[in-house]
Amino acid sequence: MALLFDEDYKTLAEANLAFEEDETSRYLIFKDFPLPPGIYRDEDGPRLTVDVLYVVPPNYNTEGGDMFWVRHALSRIDGVPIPSISGPNQDSRTCKDVEYFRWSRHWNHNPWKAKIDNVRTIIDRLTWAFKYPDAKRV
Repeated sequence: MALLFDEDYKTLAEANLAFEEDETSRYLIFKDFPLPPGIYRDEDGPRLTVDVLYVVPPNYNTEGGDMFWVRHALSRIDGVPIPSISGPNQDSRTCKDVEYFRWSRHWNHNPWKAKIDNVRTIIDRLTWAFKYPDAKRV
């Protein structure tokens, strides 16, 4: 059974975003999600993309998540700490033997709108979180 709705898959195709699904764990993994240039690095140097794991709740059309996980522990190029992220083995998720590191962002002032929000909302939230790494949307 698919994790998302048909219109969500159309949105992903239109956005030209590659993804994988793990239906058993309810993981949606965005492959090579774009990062804003000049902000992030990992142990190998500057990064322009990252794999993002998002847990799709069983009641996806009525509730969205407030966390996501990234493959590669990201840090900022300027050395400023990124709030509400975890390191290895700190609420990380593993999929296909790959560890993903948690980013927690709460959307209290912009909550999930039941039966209105969709995968486009998830993409927009990820884009916002990566653009403003030191911000907490509360």
